[in-house]
Amino acid sequence: MKRIVIVFATILLFTAGCQGRTESNTNNGISPSAILKSIDRGKPVVVSNKIITGDLDFTSVKSRTIYSSSGETAGIGVPVTFLNCIFMGSVSCNSVNGNRSVNTRFESTLTFEACDFRKDADFSNSTVTGDVNFTEAVFREKASFNNIHFYGKVSWFTGIQAEQAFSMQEALINGSADFFKASFAGKTSFQGSDFRGTARFSNLDCVGRCDFSLVRFRDDAQFSYARFAGGLSILDSRFSGTTFLNNAGFDGQTIISGCIFNGMVSFEKSAATSGFDLSNSYFMNGRPKTGGLMISDLTKLNTSGTKFADPNDLTPLIAE
Repeated sequence: MKRIVIVFATILLFTAGCQGRTESNTNNGISPSAILKSIDRGKPVVVSNKIITGDLDFTSVKSRTIYSSSGETAGIGVPVTFLNCIFMGSVSCNSVNGNRSVNTRFESTLTFEACDFRKDADFSNSTVTGDVNFTEAVFREKASFNNIHFYGKVSWFTGIQAEQAFSMQEALINGSADFFKASFAGKTSFQGSDFRGTARFSNLDCVGRCDFSLVRFRDDAQFSYARFAGGLSILDSRFSGTTFLNNAGFDGQTIISGCIFNGMVSFEKSAATSGFDLSNSYFMNGRPKTGGLMISDLTKLNTSGTKFADPNDLTPLIAE
């Protein structure tokens, strides 16, 4: 009988210990519902060093505006800030409510600095009126920012890491965008996006194929020291400012075709180890700077239809 009591007591102690560890983990966590309640109460969200335990759907806030028979907007009027947090579930800014699609509008700043997204992060079709900060965020699964509108002065994606596909297609970035030292392991696409301020992609590291086709760069585009191991596609894009493609590593098939460069272009000290296609592109400010440019196989250099113009005399370009 005495032995039975001892064993029973041991089991109780072990169970209590397990419960204690579970509660400790829970204490370091925060539920998505608690975050949404804070937003509904009009309180700024400031979450630091926490684990978000489930799926966070920003379209679940109570503030809704119906703008058409097929669309609603979930309005978030407070700053949303996450610092060094782990998101165990997915993060979403769009959903479907009956026959209507629901998109999120952030009326202030949006920050996910040094956050770890363990599942899909989908910010597509949302709007942010304030500055955006995803500095050093890590995306373990698919990251989508398609058709997003950024209206702040700066959108920070400095040093982000995307381990799977990353897409920011048909986005509008009203201010400057900073992707300095960003790292993309999977397929990456900025196709159809509009960068209205300086776009900095310096020291970019793309392991998968990277696509900047149909993009409008209205200010300087900086790709200095970028590495495109999986290849690069820039088709039918427009560059209004200075374009820096110097000290870059074009390790995969590179296609920069049908583009218009209005400002100075630099390929200085870059290296292309595979196909390098500049066909049908217009360089309106004359020939690009190519000092130190190394192309390993000149037979794979394609400049068919490429045109260079003197900015003071466009007659030859127009005549052809």
